[in-house]
Parts: sequence; C-alpha cells; structure tokens
Amino acid sequence: MKHHLHKKSILKNTVKVGGITFISRILGIIREALLAQYFGIGAVSDAFIAAFRIPNFLRHIFAEGAMSASFIPAFVKSVKEDKMDEANGLMTLSFLFFQSIVLLLCGFVFLKTEWVVRFVAPGFNAEQIHYAIPFMRVLFPFLLFISSSALLAGALQSVNHFFVPAFGTPLWNMVYVATLLLCLWYDLPPLVVCSGVIFGAFIQFLLHLLVYFRLKFSFGKVTSGAKKAFKNVLTKFLPCLFGVSIVELNLLIGGQIASFLPKGSVTILHYGSRYMNIPLGMFAVALSSVLLPHFSRVVLYAPKRLSFYLLEVAKFVSWAIIPATFFLMFISQPLFANLLLKGKATDEQLFQAGMVLMIYLSGLLFLCLNKILLSMFYALKDTTATTIAAAISALVNIGGDLIGMYYFGAYGIAAANTIAGITMTIACLIFLKKRHGFLFYIKEYALFLGKYFLQLCLASVIFVLSYQGLFFALAQTAWRDFFMYSYGYWCAVLPLGGLVMLLSFSTRHLFGLKIYFLARE
Repeated sequence: MKHHLHKKSILKNTVKVGGITFISRILGIIREALLAQYFGIGAVSDAFIAAFRIPNFLRHIFAEGAMSASFIPAFVKSVKEDKMDEANGLMTLSFLFFQSIVLLLCGFVFLKTEWVVRFVAPGFNAEQIHYAIPFMRVLFPFLLFISSSALLAGALQSVNHFFVPAFGTPLWNMVYVATLLLCLWYDLPPLVVCSGVIFGAFIQFLLHLLVYFRLKFSFGKVTSGAKKAFKNVLTKFLPCLFGVSIVELNLLIGGQIASFLPKGSVTILHYGSRYMNIPLGMFAVALSSVLLPHFSRVVLYAPKRLSFYLLEVAKFVSWAIIPATFFLMFISQPLFANLLLKGKATDEQLFQAGMVLMIYLSGLLFLCLNKILLSMFYALKDTTATTIAAAISALVNIGGDLIGMYYFGAYGIAAANTIAGITMTIACLIFLKKRHGFLFYIKEYALFLGKYFLQLCLASVIFVLSYQGLFFALAQTAWRDFFMYSYGYWCAVLPLGGLVMLLSFSTRHLFGLKIYFLARE
C-alpha cells in the first residue's frame, strides 16, 4: 500500500480538514452562545465548565495528543511496509491498553467526584461544588468514546483519509447544539445537556469504527511485530503525555487558579480561550494532523529536508494566522456584546471578556507554531526535548498565573498563557538546533515577514476604510440598531473581512510573497 503526500496533497488535505474544522468552529460559536443563554454567567456556568474541563483536558493530552502522537508514527511505519497484520495487531493492543486506562479513570472519577472537582477548581465554594459533582459524573465517559475515536482516526490518517477524523467534531457539535436547543425550548435540566455531550461522542465513535472496517482494517491477531511496535508506542507515550498539549495543560492550570477569582471569572476565561482556539483548531491543528504522517515518512528517507519544511510551514502559518489574529482582535468586543453574551452579562463583564480574548490572541502565532514543532519532534521520535520544553513552559505559566492573578486578575492569567506559549516555541527551536542540527533560515523568514508586513498594512487600511464607510452608511438606515448592535453586525463585517482576505490572497505575488504550499508545482 502506497500513500504518499505531496505539496498539493498537503495543502488539499489541510484545506479539507481546516474547512471542516471551520464548520465545527462555527458550530462551536453557536454552541457557546447557546450555553451562555442557557447557563448565563455565574455559579452554574462555572460548575459546568469546570466539570467538563477534566474529560476535555484528558481528551486533548491523552487521546488526541499523547496517544495519537505516539501511535500514528508506529502505525504509519507498519502500513508503509505493507505489514497489515502487524498494523491490525498494534491497533488491538493499543485499544485494549488505552481504553482500560480510561475505564479505570472513569471508575475513579465516579467514586471520588468531589475530590476531582476540588482538584480542578480548588477555589470553588460549596454552591459551585454542589452543581459540579453531578455534571462531572455524567460528562466523564465522554473521554471513553473520544479516545476510541482518536485511535481509529490515527489509522485512517495513516492512509491519508482525513475527512472522517475531521468531520467527527462537527458531528459531535451538531448533536450538542441540538441538545441545547431542546433544553432551551423545553426548559430541560442541565443534566440533559451533559447527556447530549455523551451521545454526540458515541455517534462520533460509531462513525470512525464503520470507516475503519470499510478501509479493510480490523482488530487482528497480536503478532510479535505488533508487540514490538506497541512497545515502541509505550516508550513514546509517557513523555508525550506531558509534552504534546501544553496549551491545554496551561489552560487547566489557569482554570484552577482562576477558581479563586470572583464568580464568573472561570466562564470569562473559558470563552476567551475558546475563541482564540477557532483559528488554532481550524488551521494549525488541521495542518499538524496532516503533516505528522508526512513528517514521519520524511524522517525515513530525507530527514535533513525537515529544515526546509520548518521554514515553509512557519511562512505558511504566519501568512494565515497573523491577519486572523488582527481581525479577531478588531471584533473582540462586539463578539461578546452582540453575539455570545448578549443580554447575559454586565458591561464590565463584556469588556473584560473582550480584553481577555485579545490577550490570548497576542500569543496565537506561537501556539500555532508549537503544534507544528511538536509534530516534527514526534516524527523524529524525540519526546525528551518536548518534555523538557513543556516543563519549562508549564513552570513559566504557573508562575505567571500566580503573579498575574494577584496583580491583574483574569488578565494576568491570560497573559501568563501567552508568555508560556512563546517560551515553548523558543525552547523547541533551541532543541531542534542543538539535538537535530536544524538549519534556521532566519534571513529568508525575516524577508518574507517584511514583504508581508507591507501587504498587511495596505489590507488593513482598505479594511478599516471600508468598515467605517459601510457602517456609516448602515447607520443612516432604519436598520441601524440591527446592524450596529445585534446579529446584523456579523452579516456585514464577516463578508467584508472575507473579501479583504481574498484580495490579499490574490495579490500576494505582487508583493513577492512566495510560499511553498501555495506555489504551483
């Protein structure tokens, strides 16, 4: 079986996965808006977010993070060598081992729920803990279904089947949104919302399982080769467990410390990080998911070429993320006032939420680069460097959270997350240079950024002038309030932003912007 990825394939699959992820993020926006309408901002919303934080956190670092990062390279190697019996046996061993761990975790959380809640949110009062305990007991099995889907997704990605792994999250969001609508319409209790979360994850698992069998994979006999491959997975898993998802680890720590802040602070930080994750998930996570199997193959036949990929991926990520960052910063206040928290928050809370989002966004480029850098390390089978880098970043984050909370409240916690992300990027680059002899094309990257800066300045002027002119015209109409202070705002600003991005894409050659993934063969 031959499953090669070329430049066009990488871009095509990134666009496909990113497009599906974008749909998922739009559904996520709807979901968060419905959650805000259902829970509001207070003790119940803080309890629900805290209860969902542990299974969601473990989903990222255990299932979609460490497990995938250690499993995919080994599975790719077996498939590439046409050892399908070994691949099927590896899946069997991995499924039994990892899902056994998840089942033990589910049992522990069910028996010691209050202890886990106090660990996640040590600053919660009795009212918040009272709400959080039943939420967590219902929500935690989410991890069982989502981790099963992550393993199966790794097998699908090994043969360049990215659609179903990408579509799984939108499918889950559809079920989640439908549940919220029912709960709002019929005034159903919060535990029904929790049940909808679990049911959506179960449907996602069934879809992955069906496609896994349709692609001629199975749960096969455990061969000696499968045992050897699984041993290699385990040697990489534990270091990956800490290193692969430092973003989620830092957010968890930030949430723990934020629990000592006034009611609603956990909710505000949650919404800020969620919207920061829109471009992160839509682009960087999608690109890193596509590139991990590709990097694993490059390491086998041309490892020195990874230095070139580092330059081009950095250019590609910067080209996509920098304008998205500026745009989200520009609309951060209306995002909460006109959409997410409309009618559910005070003016002070709306302002705080917008500022928290802007602080998170200031580190978005580095968080995106970290996803790609970690994929390179796992393709190189180097988990030691990522563990050390993650440890340094986590220490910076904890210190920043404590200091930031004391002096700046929620703003300080958001800033600590950004600083930790930048620290992670610097540490990873140092390790790539020292341990793997990477060449850094700093001059080429700086030249690219200089040219791109000129284009961005022009695009920003066009956007701001068009924005001012459009809303000045709309303010003169009878629909003024709808377009200025309600959902109509998005009917105007989103197409405008899209048109300016399209203009920038079309004129990139005029500014001498050459990006490997966007160039013709």
